[in-house]
Amino acid sequence: MPAGESFDSLGWKPSPTDTGVPQPGSDFWPGEFSRTHVGVARHGYLEVMDALRRGRVWVDHGHLVDALDVRVVAEGDRGPGVTLGGRLAAARGERIEPRITVRTASRPNPKGVLPQLGHLDVIRGAVTGAVADRDSWRAPDTKVVERIDTSGRRGTFELRLPLGRAAEPFYLRLRGSDGRRQGTGYLGAAIDPAGPIPHPDNEGDPWADTWLYTNPVFVDVR
Repeated sequence: MPAGESFDSLGWKPSPTDTGVPQPGSDFWPGEFSRTHVGVARHGYLEVMDALRRGRVWVDHGHLVDALDVRVVAEGDRGPGVTLGGRLAAARGERIEPRITVRTASRPNPKGVLPQLGHLDVIRGAVTGAVADRDSWRAPDTKVVERIDTSGRRGTFELRLPLGRAAEPFYLRLRGSDGRRQGTGYLGAAIDPAGPIPHPDNEGDPWADTWLYTNPVFVDVR
């Protein structure tokens, strides 16, 4: 590419230039490594777009699990609870419980490896209103509050995680990993003791460092 043209200088990736020299490697096909899962009640383009707008989404790398369902319920709620992207209305002092159903990987991924979910992390953060600095990369009071070892689990299983009584508005989201590469997160061990850690440039096998992430569920305390 012409001198000075790069993502950092332009804000986008310039068009490729044929140098006449074959280059090794290529990107993944859609869905080969990273997948976006959208929760819909029935098939259809409008249903998918509506679910995306509502935040009913989780993503995974390396086909880490087959399926994931997240519901958050209050103790007085007799319904199915609220799923990803939704808002649960809870009275102050009500007990809050996430209910997570996992279906582990049942077939090898495109690498030929049967993935294994090593753990799930529950991440919780306060909801305090509009942020003063919209360029900030930190959410107030957000940290990993629970780590669940799933390394010996196979098939479909359910996890229930009592979180105590609701006091102030907050959100919950999940993160999972094969557990093979992790370390102290960017904000320190007190907040994220075993999170994703960077690979050196041009190193690292993506299939040996797979994760999943969910959108949040919000809990409004009245």
